Amino acid sequence: MNSNESKIIEIFQGNPGDAQMIKELLFDNGIESSLRNGLMGTIAPFQVAPGGFEPARLEVLDSDKDKALELVQAFFEASEELDDE
Repeated sequence: MNSNESKIIEIFQGNPGDAQMIKELLFDNGIESSLRNGLMGTIAPFQVAPGGFEPARLEVLDSDKDKALELVQAFFEASEELDDE
């Protein structure tokens, strides 16, 4: 394993609902991720994020960053299309 594979980076910061759906999308596409502040971001967001704003965070291995970011972008594009209907 090279050093980039072991480095963990944050790819998303937002509300816990979106974070959980993106985590499932990543999993379905073979990308392991870690959700931070998922539960606490729901019940006590002011304790885990300044002002309680965007408390949930998703992290992936650096080696999965590009594919993960593409999936996050696709998630929000699909959400916008649904909102427009």
